[in-house]
Amino acid sequence: MKKWITGGLLTIVTLFFVACSSYTYYSVGNASKVSRYSTFAWLPPINNTKNPYFDNDLADQKIKDQATADLESKGLRLKANRPDLLIRYTIVVDNRMKTYNEPVYSYNYGGFYPRYGYYRGGRAFYYGWRGAYPVYLGEEIYHVPYKEGTLILDIIDRTTHKVIWRGYGVGEVTNPERAINDLPQVVDGILNKLQINKM
Repeated sequence: MKKWITGGLLTIVTLFFVACSSYTYYSVGNASKVSRYSTFAWLPPINNTKNPYFDNDLADQKIKDQATADLESKGLRLKANRPDLLIRYTIVVDNRMKTYNEPVYSYNYGGFYPRYGYYRGGRAFYYGWRGAYPVYLGEEIYHVPYKEGTLILDIIDRTTHKVIWRGYGVGEVTNPERAINDLPQVVDGILNKLQINKM
């Protein structure tokens, strides 16, 4: 019974870590400029995915709720009437290709492969055995297609219409439903790059 419980727990933990996708975060612009502003409101999103998984009210709500909470925690206030800043997000899903190099070996039968040639401090660094030993022949290259999702958050000065800060979250989209659930995590990772000090 204990073995079954332990095995079940290990399976759950493994599935949890598999489900958590890894994302990379980037930002451009001057975060210190954002600290000069007090209020923000949302612009309609730009959705380039043409994918119903991301172009829907649920995804929109997850992004806006998390971003609004993060921005308010940084001292900004949501205000629809004449805000200082405008916030807009864009979702892009591109087809990409990963390249894998797999080493190729041949196994030669050379009889006894002796230890010789490299000793240091009384230790032998070559292994001696009978039978086949691997000979490196080169590499075989595989190309594997995948989808890469990018969430972009823009912070725009309402009066000048200029983007003063932009953050990116980039990750591999292997499961659209899981990607939807990951959206708050991605938004949070992006806005962690926005370091502002409100007085």
